[in-house]
Amino acid sequence: MATMVDEIMADQLDTILGENKVVFVDCHALWCGPCKTLAPILEAIDEKYRDKGLRVVKIDVDQNQEFSFAHKIRGVPSVIFYKDGEQVIFDDGSGKHIDKLVGVRPPEVYEDIAEQLLAEAT
Repeated sequence: MATMVDEIMADQLDTILGENKVVFVDCHALWCGPCKTLAPILEAIDEKYRDKGLRVVKIDVDQNQEFSFAHKIRGVPSVIFYKDGEQVIFDDGSGKHIDKLVGVRPPEVYEDIAEQLLAEAT
């Protein structure tokens, strides 16, 4: 049975960041179709890497509007990545720095990020 990704409130995030090397935060909304597509991909990531120190959690943007505003969530799903308690900023390949992935990407994209961040985490 696949593990379900925990739905948290934004004020629980600091605790989860303190307990895990790498955290993927799935910012989603109940009305969002692509969010439903992304959910099983992230559940598989959580299941595969949880024993290595990675945790996936979900935050409902409608119930956590302060968090959404603070993190400039303008589209859902958006996945924010944390390593060693700090938000990760990526180079998107064209020299642009991004702090989240918006939309649904192929599962390999999330796996590659998981592998890379776990390798770098202390």
